[in-house]
Amino acid sequence: MKVLAGMCKSQFMQRRIDARSSHAGDAAVVVCLLLAGGAFAVPPTIRMDDALGDVLVRRMDPGANLAFDTGLHRLIDLQSIALSVWAPDDPVGDLFSGTETTGGEFFRLQLKLKGLVNPPGSVDPFTFDPFRYGDSPVYGFVEIDMDNDVTTGGELESPQYRYLGNAVRFGGNVVRPEFADRVATKGSDFDGDFLTPPFVERSGEEFHFVLIGGHFGSNDIEEIEGDGDLLFESGETWNIRGPFFHRAHGYELFSFIEGGQHPGEYSPMCNLQFHHDVSEDATYVTLVFPLTNVGAGLKNNEPAQPLNQDPTDQTSVLEGLEDLQLSASFLDVLPTGLPEEQIISNWSGHDPMDYLDPTGWAVTVLLGSSYTDPDPSNVYFLWSDIYPNVVPGDVDGSGVRDAVDRQLIARNIGENDPLDGVSDGIVTIESFASDFSVFDVNHDGVVSAVDLTWSPRNADSDHDGDVDLADTANFQRCFGRPGAPSSLCRPMDLTMDMKIDLADVVEFDYRITGPQ
Repeated sequence: MKVLAGMCKSQFMQRRIDARSSHAGDAAVVVCLLLAGGAFAVPPTIRMDDALGDVLVRRMDPGANLAFDTGLHRLIDLQSIALSVWAPDDPVGDLFSGTETTGGEFFRLQLKLKGLVNPPGSVDPFTFDPFRYGDSPVYGFVEIDMDNDVTTGGELESPQYRYLGNAVRFGGNVVRPEFADRVATKGSDFDGDFLTPPFVERSGEEFHFVLIGGHFGSNDIEEIEGDGDLLFESGETWNIRGPFFHRAHGYELFSFIEGGQHPGEYSPMCNLQFHHDVSEDATYVTLVFPLTNVGAGLKNNEPAQPLNQDPTDQTSVLEGLEDLQLSASFLDVLPTGLPEEQIISNWSGHDPMDYLDPTGWAVTVLLGSSYTDPDPSNVYFLWSDIYPNVVPGDVDGSGVRDAVDRQLIARNIGENDPLDGVSDGIVTIESFASDFSVFDVNHDGVVSAVDLTWSPRNADSDHDGDVDLADTANFQRCFGRPGAPSSLCRPMDLTMDMKIDLADVVEFDYRITGPQ
């Protein structure tokens, strides 16, 4: 069965390259899937859910004093990420209507966001207009590790704007073992030195989906459903064209790609859709992009072009990955001697065809909004949600908050408290919030006893200002229930992992106050 599945995979992938050269090839794939009993029946979609209502205000501006009004501007709340193998019904006219199928020549990435969320306007200090398309713009990055090799790919220039550079602002350390030596736990970790740990530049991403504003103008927007006023409003659907899908910038120094804004850059024009669903009160942000040049040809109603490393004509995931393999093989023969070569060197042994299944890609997500006023010195965002989540108070990345984490926080206070000349049990983080600390669990700019037990959820399920016997009874009702916590149980999910379990029992014990 294993051999048969391998043969099927080979035929399936060859069919993508051959541009559906014959009906016999299609039939062979179908027969393979049936004979293998589903051994290669790759699911066309994988969905990753994020807890609803887990938004937190997480600043990154120096001094933590830029204006933002949560009453006027929605905090971005991620509900799910979906990756699909995709076959548009009409690749030329409408990429976004179609079928999730193992035979698709495209992939679809879809973010589901709570409420009405707008496309982002410019956040450049000199052209600052973040609310150009509505009051609640979304900004951020979805980083995609396609080869599941964390040693390849990443961001050399600005890792402080990515998941590994911001995750601990949400109150805990990253659990994924492949990121153990790569997470920035304090602001000084962004030292610009590729060779010193933590290796925050080395996220493992091959491509990223980016929403930072300024990538498109009014002429790039097609209002499929809308009133033409260029404000994204309830029930509207917009298709937007722009360079939203980039290959990892860490590769550019070593790439043969030509035709971008600078050598090595692979950031082709692509198609994005914003759709607000009134019945769900949710905004879907959807990217559809060719997996191979077969799909690129279908989109342009023309034959598939050869993979020519040119991001200005037909473009695809395969073209971007094939260049990595070619460039890395060249470096095997003529190395540059630069340590940053490590970010691409493993691609000499990778087959790009092995990484065209989006359901096998690993993703991280960092989302937020813009401040109301610009900072003339730089671009800063107000982050509000991440995926994967961290456990508040889990400073060692074990996946649970326990006595070890509390000891580590207490030790940090004991070692650093005397440094300011005042022994008051408080360690002030200088230059907060551009600087930060994993021990500052509640992200208020100081490390203190509050961080030993802080959680965004307070266990006050009846909202009467205390945690007493009534809340204890509710906790017992909620304990062990399958699925995501209900509105009643959500305050009891103190570790914010979408379940009420023994870890929450420990945290609940810290929060019992009795009647107040």
